[in-house]
Amino acid sequence: MVIGAGISGLAAATFLDGEGLDLTVLESASTPGGNVRTLREDGRVIDHAANGWLDNEPAMGRLLERVGLVESTIPASDGYGIRWIFADGRMHPAPMGPGPMVLTALVSPQAKLRLLAEPFLPRGGDARVGDEEDRESVGEFVARRLGPAFVERMVGPMVAGIYAADPYQLSLRAAFPRMYELEREYRSLFLAMLRLRRGGAPSGHLHTLPGGAGALTDTLVERLGPRVRCGQTVTTLEQRGDGWRVGTAEGALDADVVLLACPGHVQAELLSPMDDEAAAALRDIPYSPVAVVVTASAPGSWEREPDGFGVLAARDADLGGVLGTVFTSCIFPDQAPEGEVLLRTIVGGGIVPEAAGLPDGEMIARVRAAHEAFFGAECAEPRRVWIFRHPRGIPAYRPGHLQRVAAVLGAEQRRPGLFCTGNHLQGIGVKDCARQGEAVAARIRTYFG
Repeated sequence: MVIGAGISGLAAATFLDGEGLDLTVLESASTPGGNVRTLREDGRVIDHAANGWLDNEPAMGRLLERVGLVESTIPASDGYGIRWIFADGRMHPAPMGPGPMVLTALVSPQAKLRLLAEPFLPRGGDARVGDEEDRESVGEFVARRLGPAFVERMVGPMVAGIYAADPYQLSLRAAFPRMYELEREYRSLFLAMLRLRRGGAPSGHLHTLPGGAGALTDTLVERLGPRVRCGQTVTTLEQRGDGWRVGTAEGALDADVVLLACPGHVQAELLSPMDDEAAAALRDIPYSPVAVVVTASAPGSWEREPDGFGVLAARDADLGGVLGTVFTSCIFPDQAPEGEVLLRTIVGGGIVPEAAGLPDGEMIARVRAAHEAFFGAECAEPRRVWIFRHPRGIPAYRPGHLQRVAAVLGAEQRRPGLFCTGNHLQGIGVKDCARQGEAVAARIRTYFG
């Protein structure tokens, strides 16, 4: 039995489908899919949260192959290559390699001199051989290697764009393990970029489906059929002999195996009576509140047209809680009527959490003011505006997260037949949930022998 029909639970159930198991997926909400859902209206494709996935995760490809969607995926257009950072009242191209980092106007000459000293610095912090602790934050790591200015003007905005989090409150090894590995392998990030011949651009290419990211969860639900049961809130979980009893408002259900694929705080409530260690670790994984504001505007609505992938705000840019804007109609032109400008703006997060709860009118006003800062004076109001609120939007992987994950997954050994997955554990993206879903499905098959 799978508890939770978000992308994590649906992916795991899909990887288990066809194994001769009697699958049931319980979902407390009235509709499945979690935050990976899409509104389709008047020729527009409007994602509630995730707007796609990177194609650099093999498990994601295997999930798409299982449900016949490989040939349907749509890559982001070539126009998405330019990424911007808003600082000092204007947009700057985000430097994606050693050369642009030295030439950028985002940081001072003194900060660039500090950057040039980076190849001569020793390994430090968690990268020392034999140090297995997860103590260093992303902000501390970048400040140590590249200097504080690069946290404020480059890495901080990137972290906000992915995790909506403060880089000084985010675990380096949990959130950006490759960064940690580069220091261990090459000692210097600068030398690693030169030897690998790539800069700071994310690896992989962004993809989606013709119906948006929600078309993926729609297809997974369609494949699983009536085995997905919505409106089923699980209230209790009890181990009975070699099996499990799952309590719901409609009555009790028995299962040989239970996979918890619900949010971390829900997993904590269910595990609290039986596994204090796992429950405590889960309670210690907070979520950042996020609002996604989608605007549809006519061409020429500002002095300058949006061009590129999107823009992120530097940490010292005051935009009223706006973290950045994705230029949806640039990267996925088919998601908007011809000529229309469709933008997705992220508000709040762990950086300005109170902004995610602003009244609609004030939130829209702040988004429009940020757009004016990005593109110049507004010449026309948006045609339509949609607001999607996620009070528990994105898990925050604080330092020590790897130890928390170990405590949670340790429950699988302490409680045979119990398994856990979700984006609060080992990756927040759609592709990460596919990877975790495939891995937990393999563990369940092993359990059954």
